[in-house]
Amino acid sequence: MPPRSDRPPRPHAGSAPARGAVDRRPRAPAARRPRARSAALAARHERAAVALLLALHVALAVWGAARNSVTFDESFHLPAGIMAVTRGDFGVSTVNPPLVKALAALPALALGARPPDAAALATRNQQTVAMSFLRANAADLQRLFFAARLVIVLLSVLLGLLVWRFSRRLHGPGGALVSLAFYALAPEALAHAGVVGMDLATGLALLACVYAWWGFARSGRWGWYAGAAAACGAAALVRFTALLVPPVLGLLALLAHARGWARRPARLWLGWAGLAPAILLALQIGYAGRTSLRPLGAFEAVSPAFRSLGRAAPWLRLPLPDDYLRGLDLQSRDAAPGLSQTFVLGRITRDPVRYYFPLALAVKWPLAFLAALGLRAAVALRRRRRGVPARDQAFLLLPAAAFLAAGMFLVQLNAGVRYMFPLLPLLCVWLGGLVPRAAARTAAAARAGWRAALPLALVAVQALETLAAAPWYLAFFNGLAGGTGRGDFIVNDSNVDWGQGLIALREELARRGIGRIHLAYHGTVDPALYGIDYVPYQGGVPGPESEWLAVSSYFFVGLRQRMTTTRGVTLPVELDFRALWPVPPVAHPAGCIYLFHVGGGPAPPRAGGR
Repeated sequence: MPPRSDRPPRPHAGSAPARGAVDRRPRAPAARRPRARSAALAARHERAAVALLLALHVALAVWGAARNSVTFDESFHLPAGIMAVTRGDFGVSTVNPPLVKALAALPALALGARPPDAAALATRNQQTVAMSFLRANAADLQRLFFAARLVIVLLSVLLGLLVWRFSRRLHGPGGALVSLAFYALAPEALAHAGVVGMDLATGLALLACVYAWWGFARSGRWGWYAGAAAACGAAALVRFTALLVPPVLGLLALLAHARGWARRPARLWLGWAGLAPAILLALQIGYAGRTSLRPLGAFEAVSPAFRSLGRAAPWLRLPLPDDYLRGLDLQSRDAAPGLSQTFVLGRITRDPVRYYFPLALAVKWPLAFLAALGLRAAVALRRRRRGVPARDQAFLLLPAAAFLAAGMFLVQLNAGVRYMFPLLPLLCVWLGGLVPRAAARTAAAARAGWRAALPLALVAVQALETLAAAPWYLAFFNGLAGGTGRGDFIVNDSNVDWGQGLIALREELARRGIGRIHLAYHGTVDPALYGIDYVPYQGGVPGPESEWLAVSSYFFVGLRQRMTTTRGVTLPVELDFRALWPVPPVAHPAGCIYLFHVGGGPAPPRAGGR
């Protein structure tokens, strides 16, 4: 017989111990279980906070989208998108690539949007096509554009999520929520989330490119690279400024290689070389392969740059879609020095104004946001003195600096701070560094609680600044510039007056019982489509038709532009309102239109009030 053993039989894994035996299975320490429950609770609270911030962002953006009349560029973008979707025609408005316009067209088409008539399409003139589209859909105008704007609201939600995700990887949950809050409550983000435009989508595409490239540089994984290549391709289909992205990513690759930050440098450079083919492939897909490969000598260029290139290399065939090439040529012409007018600090010039965008950012961004940027710079400087590496900061600040430098020195499109929109999400991610990563885990962080509380206080102040301007975010100016709609003698154009005030003007006229008015309106929509009875004002003494004069801020400061009227589009108009500058307006609808009583008698009071 085998020898007996006094030891009890070993239980099978997972089985209960024998009766009376000691359970020797490993157990989690008692302190770890509450910590796990606390982590799960914190994760639920974080998700709730993210959902709340995004819901607030959507509510504010939708409010603005519902209150704004059709803005200057929207009347071009939406019909161009409809033609791209329904007919594969990308030539209606080539000044921007078609991706965002086509996406915005989908809900409008679902609601029954009618295309422009054939005669207008035959002109290939975007303003003629726009007027035809607006008249064809006059009965449903605001509903169609509101539906199209919801696409941009959705893109803004995606951008907010990307800001939060990127910041979380860099700064932890607390910093990520601060980053998201600064973005969700930014007037510039809310303004461009509520219109059909390229600005917000450009910011989304650029941040996606930088985020994916950051992940690829630090890991060397091809999954990150696939995201970077896809983001670069999407950026090329959003705006021509995407041409800046590959050089910027190349600079980041060079920096990461030189500092030893790149996990696999050879793979990083191989990936960078592959970005150009990826972008070309995206363009061919986005433009349905409409590429003729005509030599540049046969291309009818309108910009000096393309004409010079055509003369120097008439044999050159660029592998770019024909309509993309036409649009790039138009943008090159419009951005050439001396062509476009710049309004800055009360004067109009066609000379380069290098400080335009820094000045516009200083008056258009909330004071709390500017203070947060200053505080973050101080924190970064302090950490640098302590020897903390600035690797991740470079991936945010270098693209932002490159974009700002391009706007200041390479092109002259001083028509609005919106061209610098991509700086906003990059800097919001950077602001996440205001919150100490270990604030919830260490006693030392508790002693420095003000470092976590101060960013929250700045977020709260920014929220108050934004809510005070709602829903007229396009006309937002900070307190130092005078407040919403009151900085228009510092910078103008789409910084304050993009044609968004017709609904507010109509309601103001109704409250005051005013019928017909004289109107100098800056926009591409006939105000009559919004039910406004007006006589176009083009200078001189207002006629006897009305005692009231409404003037868009753009014309009020003396800028020159065509005027859209019931009879069509006029020649460029330049008006002199200096006599009215010291006169307080009766009302300031949407912060972008001035209403004056120019008759002999006293102005009637507002209905139901003052």
